[in-house]
Amino acid sequence: MRNQRLGRGGFTLVELLVVIAIIGVMVGLLLPAVQAAREAARRMSCSNNLKQLGLAMHNYHDTFQMFPYGHKLEVAGQSKRRDNWYQRILPFIEQGAYYDLYDNAETTINFFTAEYIHRLPATIAGVPVAAMMCPSDPAGPARGGGGSNNGFQGNYAVCAGGGLPKDPILALITVPINLNMIVEDPGGMFGRQRSRRFRDAIDGTSNTLLASEGMIRGATGGSWGGLGGYWGGAPHGSFAFSTGETPNTTVPDRVYSCKSVVFRNAPCENGFADGLPGRWNFARSYHPGGVQVALCDASVRFVSESVDRQTWRNLGNRDEGGVPAEY
Repeated sequence: MRNQRLGRGGFTLVELLVVIAIIGVMVGLLLPAVQAAREAARRMSCSNNLKQLGLAMHNYHDTFQMFPYGHKLEVAGQSKRRDNWYQRILPFIEQGAYYDLYDNAETTINFFTAEYIHRLPATIAGVPVAAMMCPSDPAGPARGGGGSNNGFQGNYAVCAGGGLPKDPILALITVPINLNMIVEDPGGMFGRQRSRRFRDAIDGTSNTLLASEGMIRGATGGSWGGLGGYWGGAPHGSFAFSTGETPNTTVPDRVYSCKSVVFRNAPCENGFADGLPGRWNFARSYHPGGVQVALCDASVRFVSESVDRQTWRNLGNRDEGGVPAEY
């Protein structure tokens, strides 16, 4: 009886190992589900950002009877050179006070600083705007893409088009200033000094791309032209994306200078350093299997990276003569 009272129950080593193994299997089963749930939440937030951008563009159009230009034509002696659609749309994404700070910059600082928007201080150019960041991209909030570390870089860009048949390279949306090539119209709704209207979407607003997302290559870096480089990189391709190649393509983006030549599924090549003509960025994302886009009717869709290339190109161009194939 005494010996029975002194006896203690417990796990054997084998039993303990079995319990640990079971816990490990359960964790292994639950972790992907948790990660998938988190990505679903991030994707929903990203979709909402694009929806808000689409509605902001509609409100801008209601106010001015046109969409904002893709980016401003540079003229010597003007202030805020390389201003683009991002600055124009700020009051319509609940950033009116921030826009006023930017708009009055030339009266509060010297002309040299205000001449190019990438010269503006970080207190103006470096302000991150959450509505322009996709939470699936770990680089945000980021700076770069516009020639200096002053400028905020976001994930969203408008659609320049898929290139017109007369262009030798369908991806072309802009070219280096020192080359005798001009891309006035890559086929989409946004371009240099072009302010188009709903009526210009000949294929219909539900069949014409307005905006999409792209990937940021690192949180900092003084590159020029990376997608979403709103502060100075517009003439080098940052203002827009091309539908010349399908989403998440292995074809490199070609900008003036890259933050990183190889970065996950966002290859990039230095057009200036390598003497390559033309500038473009393609739609990319961290969402598995494709990207999210906003159409000109402000609806948002997820487009698979396996979409037919011609269908994707037709979606990017405003006048392809009809309804694109199912995608």
